[in-house]
Amino acid sequence: MKPDKLEQFVLDKREDFDDQFPSPDSWERIKGNIRPVRRVNWTARMVRIAAAVVIFVASYIFIDYTMNRGISDSLAEDTMEASYDNIPMLMEARVYYSGLISNMENEVYSIAGDNSTISQDIKIEFDELDKVFNELKNDLNDDADNQEVIEAMIQNYRIKLQILEEILTQLKNTENQNNTQENEDKKVF
Repeated sequence: MKPDKLEQFVLDKREDFDDQFPSPDSWERIKGNIRPVRRVNWTARMVRIAAAVVIFVASYIFIDYTMNRGISDSLAEDTMEASYDNIPMLMEARVYYSGLISNMENEVYSIAGDNSTISQDIKIEFDELDKVFNELKNDLNDDADNQEVIEAMIQNYRIKLQILEEILTQLKNTENQNNTQENEDKKVF
């Protein structure tokens, strides 16, 4: 194959192109910019990966064990709630009223402060209502008149909420009377 004109020109004038040489310290500067080859220690890397896997598996087993233990501890309660959780109306009521009751309890306890008699009274009332609720759950499992039992269970939630509302109203009234009395005492001085 015959070289083209440009290639032929370069071949003919090659000596003229090679008239300049790099300085002697150029290669030293190039060597200084070259990064050393980094060797990977595969043994150390595999040990780290194995440790991460062991930690992950141990965490999973621990969480699974604690979750299953909690479930097995309350197996009798779960079987009672199995039919209880299959009733959408009752599930919705439980979620709705549990949230309201929890919020109301927090509000009562924040206003009551260190008043242990109020918290004891609430605990006693709620324990009695919980006993009644558990009896209603048993009735629900016995296939008694389910609609009446469901309504009674929902009424149980309402009673808890009503108790908390009454206590909260009394606490707020007492607090308002104390504030009014303090304001009147300040005006006298």
